[in-house]
Amino acid sequence: MLRLGFHLSISGGVANAPAAAEREGYGAFQIFASNPRSWKHSPIDEEEAERFKEIIKSRGIVPFAHVPYLCNPSSSDSLINKKSTGMLIANIESCNKLGINGVVVHIGSHTGSGENTGVKTAANTIRNALENTEGASLLLENSSGYRNSVGSKFGQIAEILDKIDSDRAKVCLDTCHAFAAGYDLSSGAGVGEACDQFESSIGFGRLGVVHLNDAKYPLGSGLDRHWHIGKGYIGAAGFKAFFKQKQFREMSFIMETPVNKEGDADTNMREARRIAISAVGEKNVY
Repeated sequence: MLRLGFHLSISGGVANAPAAAEREGYGAFQIFASNPRSWKHSPIDEEEAERFKEIIKSRGIVPFAHVPYLCNPSSSDSLINKKSTGMLIANIESCNKLGINGVVVHIGSHTGSGENTGVKTAANTIRNALENTEGASLLLENSSGYRNSVGSKFGQIAEILDKIDSDRAKVCLDTCHAFAAGYDLSSGAGVGEACDQFESSIGFGRLGVVHLNDAKYPLGSGLDRHWHIGKGYIGAAGFKAFFKQKQFREMSFIMETPVNKEGDADTNMREARRIAISAVGEKNVY
């Protein structure tokens, strides 16, 4: 079953997110398990956690979490690195309480130390967090190729995974980021080639979730600018080709599209569902 959903707010209580997913008919969703603008990590309320787990279990909805953006596993700054490690550990522990098995993390920026150092630092940081926890996996998200970023190319992510050497280190594939980094997802041929490269370097067995976002800027721009499904440079044809790939038939797709005069969550879900159904049939889309 191909599952579609959105990043949802936990305002008012973490259990409000699965309740919203249930109400909207989402097959999957993503949350921040802590304040996305702070290093401080608040503990998960036990009653909220039980309600959260009850909803996802009863409705068969797949939850994911995203580590706050302050976290930078690739940073050469020792203080930022220490805080990032602590944030990863705290998020994994909170997700274990919520029954969330996959925690997305940006690999981050090497802050000028160079890609090789950034790769080693990211691997060490993530391995340290995994060795000091159990349960949930960390899903390394590919970057768009912005200045000083680490992990925009599949081969570099594979190198980090090899250095981490843990079954709990997996991947989150963001379509906008991949397109911005030079992987042409706008056509069947381009999608097929990108999937072949992903399989040969990383392997689809390590793919935990897909962030389904169109791209506001052209191929290879390096710009992390999500756009509305079917209205950007990837386009409806690109997403249809993407959904048709057999590797994605049992995958969860989380949208992080903007809300503006061009569209909102409802319009993006309708379009994503329309494209997915045209690719694999209604019975295969949640």
